[in-house]
Amino acid sequence: VLYAMFFKRKRPGMAKVLPVLLLLAPLALFSQKTVTESDALKMIAEKHPAIQAADAHIRSAGLLKNGAARSWEPAEIYHNIAADPDLGMFGTSTFGLTQAFPSGKQTRARRNMYERQQGVLEAERDLTLHRLTREVREIFQHLSFLEEKRSRLVALDSLYQKTAHIAESRFRNGESPNDERLAARDQAARIRLELETIGHETTFDRQVLGQLLGTNEPLIPVVEPLHRREFDLTDTAGVRQGPMARVEAARVSLSEAWTAQENALRSPVITAGLNAQYLANGALYPGYALGLRLPLAQKSLRTRIAASETETEATRAQYETTILNGKMELAHLLHEVEKYEILLVYYEKEGRTLVAELRRSAFRRYENGESDFSDLVLASDRALRIEMEYLDHLNMLNRTLLEIEMLLP
Repeated sequence: VLYAMFFKRKRPGMAKVLPVLLLLAPLALFSQKTVTESDALKMIAEKHPAIQAADAHIRSAGLLKNGAARSWEPAEIYHNIAADPDLGMFGTSTFGLTQAFPSGKQTRARRNMYERQQGVLEAERDLTLHRLTREVREIFQHLSFLEEKRSRLVALDSLYQKTAHIAESRFRNGESPNDERLAARDQAARIRLELETIGHETTFDRQVLGQLLGTNEPLIPVVEPLHRREFDLTDTAGVRQGPMARVEAARVSLSEAWTAQENALRSPVITAGLNAQYLANGALYPGYALGLRLPLAQKSLRTRIAASETETEATRAQYETTILNGKMELAHLLHEVEKYEILLVYYEKEGRTLVAELRRSAFRRYENGESDFSDLVLASDRALRIEMEYLDHLNMLNRTLLEIEMLLP
């Protein structure tokens, strides 16, 4: 690009500038950062804003659990003035300090509440990380799929280039009409166009990956060859330990802790205080006070407890709904896996051999003049369709397995 820019402007001294540009070009290429799938997953877990926000929420809940479970009410400082038969209307003044001590039951219930809140936040963080991990793996999966398609099209492009060369030679020798020569060129151009489209898709995936990882520098993903992902499911009950189910289970636990906290509000609270009574004649008498706070208005407390129990019932139903939906989705995905595996077995046993033979025989017949160009195109297109269907099925199988991972631990 730099070379083209300088030659367009026709600047003087190009003989001196060109060697410098040739030296800088490799440096520009090496400045792009390569990243593997494992590197990307590590970056997601450490640097993604959603994970950092979740970690901050978890730390906040931890601080509340460790330092705010024992809730001290503000101390009451008071001054009372009372009449005295001997000392007059303002004969007695009392100064005092009263403090309510946190109930042990309420403290335990509140600490349990904060602990359950932290559990919900941790489960939600794991779910977020699970989803981000899936997005990264899907991008690398798609890049592997595109690279496999590109390699197949490159091989086919080589075949069509040879075919176009043969058609050109036959046209010049008067052995074939001009439309066959143009058709051969068109087929070669069509493959080149598909290769260009794959290049655009690859560039877009790289941009999405860079945005997902939060990097401003160009990234070159290290793509592995397209292969079947490992899959082993021994028990569908694993849905109950999946990331989405764990979030709902944590919310059930939080609702139960809320109910326990509302029940704890009915427990009595001890108060204690010190006071000093000052009389108008100058006498000073110290004293103390002990008290017990009892929740006499029980109706509102009972209503709050009933509301929390109803909320717990709702979260339990939501948890079971999540499990049921997960099992139904898993059954559907397993059916899809079975379907794609059947299709892949066909290609591996028969399709691959058929593709190679279709191309080899069609090109040999056309090269020897035993068939025309239309027969070659039909055979090549059939072979390409079989190959692309195989790659599509393999890609969909791997994507289905990634969806299954969202349901399982």
